[in-house]
Amino acid sequence: MYFVRSGLILALSLPAFCAADPNEFFESKIRPVLANKCYACHSATRMGGLDLTSREAALKGGNSGASLVPGSPSESLLLQAVNHSHPKLKMPPGGKLADAEIRDIGAWIDAGAVWPVSVIKDGVPPPSVYSISDKQRSFWSFQPVVKPALPNVKDTKWSKTEIDRFVLAKIEEKGLKPVRAADRRTLIRRVYFDLVGLPPTAADVAVFEADPSPDAFAKVVDRLLASPQYGERWGRLWLDVARYSDDRLASQFEVVHPSAFRYRDWVIDSFNRDLPYDVFVKAQFAGDLIAGREKELAAGTGFFALSPEQQDDRVDAATRGFLGLTVACAQCHDHKFDPIPTRDYYSMLGVFLSTKAHEYPLAPPDVVKEYETEEKRLEAKKKELADLRGNQAKELAKVFANDTAKYMRAVQGGPDEGLDSSVLGRWCNYLNQPVHEHPLLTSADPPQFQRLVLEVLAEKGKIDEENKVRLGLNPQRRDLSDADLLSLPRDRHYLWRDLFNDRRGSVYYMRGAEVDPYLSSPFRKRVGELEDEIKAIENAMPPHYPFLQTITDVEEPKDIRVWLRGNKDTLGEAAPRRPLQILSKTEPAAFKSGSGRLELAESIVSADNPLTPRVIVNRMWQWHFGRGIVTTASNFGELGERPTHPDLLNHLASRFMELGWSMKKLHREILLSSVYALASQEDEGNAAIDAGNVFLWRANRRRLDIESLRDAMLSVTGEIDLSLGGQPRKLNEESNKRRSVYGFVSRRDLDPTLLLFDFANPNATSEGRIDTSTPLQRLFLLNSSFVERRSEELACRLEKLPAGEARIRGAYQLLFQRQPTREELRLGIDFVRADDAAWKRYAQVLLSSNEFVYVN
Repeated sequence: MYFVRSGLILALSLPAFCAADPNEFFESKIRPVLANKCYACHSATRMGGLDLTSREAALKGGNSGASLVPGSPSESLLLQAVNHSHPKLKMPPGGKLADAEIRDIGAWIDAGAVWPVSVIKDGVPPPSVYSISDKQRSFWSFQPVVKPALPNVKDTKWSKTEIDRFVLAKIEEKGLKPVRAADRRTLIRRVYFDLVGLPPTAADVAVFEADPSPDAFAKVVDRLLASPQYGERWGRLWLDVARYSDDRLASQFEVVHPSAFRYRDWVIDSFNRDLPYDVFVKAQFAGDLIAGREKELAAGTGFFALSPEQQDDRVDAATRGFLGLTVACAQCHDHKFDPIPTRDYYSMLGVFLSTKAHEYPLAPPDVVKEYETEEKRLEAKKKELADLRGNQAKELAKVFANDTAKYMRAVQGGPDEGLDSSVLGRWCNYLNQPVHEHPLLTSADPPQFQRLVLEVLAEKGKIDEENKVRLGLNPQRRDLSDADLLSLPRDRHYLWRDLFNDRRGSVYYMRGAEVDPYLSSPFRKRVGELEDEIKAIENAMPPHYPFLQTITDVEEPKDIRVWLRGNKDTLGEAAPRRPLQILSKTEPAAFKSGSGRLELAESIVSADNPLTPRVIVNRMWQWHFGRGIVTTASNFGELGERPTHPDLLNHLASRFMELGWSMKKLHREILLSSVYALASQEDEGNAAIDAGNVFLWRANRRRLDIESLRDAMLSVTGEIDLSLGGQPRKLNEESNKRRSVYGFVSRRDLDPTLLLFDFANPNATSEGRIDTSTPLQRLFLLNSSFVERRSEELACRLEKLPAGEARIRGAYQLLFQRQPTREELRLGIDFVRADDAAWKRYAQVLLSSNEFVYVN
């Protein structure tokens, strides 16, 4: 059988089609095309009056008539539109369908347009059946955390801890040998930067080097873990995962989160007081719902309250950050690689959509009430003023519209006829624009165009009134899924927008105080009175009470439906709020309490969930060694890397839970191991087998991250301000000597120095920094005003020492906690001999040296 349409022959093998299950053919061939190419316009929005979500609606058709005529492809507007054979209808707007898709639609219509009645019932498709196979559940990261037996090793003397046994077993298996241990100065510098992000002092190093006790290093570790600077260092590492910033993701101007810093300070404090990680996790989902600990933990919900406000961000940050799963990949379709159906994504999204931003007060109720009362008075006055001006602006726009022809002629060189100069200028700008989004100005003479403008204005007024009725006379209504609102045709809408919309740049609408010169005396008098009242209230307003930026449940939490192909206007099956299926041995039960976020958090830290402990201990290992046991720290799925030391990962995860989810206790076990204390020296034999040091036969030499580098410079110059917490400050402020963790982090305009040195992108959760070494970084050390100023300060500090060798020795003690070699001493004396100004240049050389910028 053949269908000929505008020269295109649609060949169909009818026996092959008839042999197939018609329902299966619809589901596999037709429904995906409708969902992907048609539902965006022809489902809830019903553009052109056409709904293509059911057979009945398609048979009814839209403004152009029935879209389906079963058994007759030639008479079906649907096929004509997608085949581009219809004189007007050419669909979809994004481009013609593939020939195979057109043939399938033709064959389907010819065979009777079979559309399974169970596909959509009462506007809702039935739940999909997604079964996780035994093979999928057997994947390594979904297996229970089981503490492995300690492996046997040949070198029984090298291992200090159980961790060492697992590392050494792999080293010996690969035919490698661990290098020697690091010297004490190297080791203490390493652990200082690891735990507090600052260099030790020369005195710190001297005390450690002189301590003969077997627990000398343990004492250093314990002291650092008890230091408030520990929380600043490790809190900053977590803030990368939390995609923390101090402002919103705005495109044109800075919109600051006024209390974002309180989440940052809460994270730092949580690390310092060793808040158990399972509680730390629950607090970030639902700290305000943990009975008896609300005031202590509510700030944790800043993890979600400070999100970039992108559609899938909160699901992505939650699942990659805590679970190491890329659940956001299931937004448009079932995950291609991991056992995550689309419904799971929307189950979790439904939890977050059942929450809203909230300001959690940190002041007594009477203070809050006083402020809110005055704020309501102020907002009421501002609204009265805005409404007065807005109503007058609309009426004024109508008056101007009646002179449209005169304005157009004046722009074309005719007389201005006493026209308003401001509006005339706007008309000049508008008509001189090279491109307009509608064709209505083309070949229209002024009187004809004026009639069109007045007609559009009247039509818009009628539509607005009708939509008020459809919204139940509530213009603020947010749920518009069943409102069936009216709108102007596209071109007329753009014309109305250009001339009358209350946005900056429209021709006739005067915004705010722009309308004041046109007001009559009584209106002008009232505007003046309102402005005075507003100013008086603002002057008398009490200061805003301190608050946390948190989330809270909406009044009526509810499940959502799957957004077909990720389009929220095209709804599919219901997605009850519940845990991820892969985290449940049986069909997971729906959440029962509010939004479900506390229950979601409990499922994440459940003892039955093997992902959470593995993910966090892997992050800790990565932050200590520069490389995780799983190198894809936020992806433990099929496309992620496999663990290099699976038994070690299980050991760490099980041990972490045994230690009460204590990060400080696990730090201690890792840091007191032999593998942590290895030197960073090369070994040709080992390198021939394992050039990338995957199996940890030596320590990895690492460049300091930008925070540690900046803080170290401030530390050695004696300028650093170690005060804790508080409002952020821009890092480029010359007077800002605070630690870098308190620098202002912007989603919109990231500080150039942070960007230059590989700072994490605050618009998405980060699994780790990618350390680079670029010429621009070296130029920063040579030319930046920050480094130059630190060089001056270091030179001033050195000038307090006797000139000559003593000053050079002092510099090496401050920066490297060691004495210079004889050759370094000679080179230094030769360099500074020329003049006193050479000391600043010498200080800059030392601050830019590899020994300062890198840690062994």
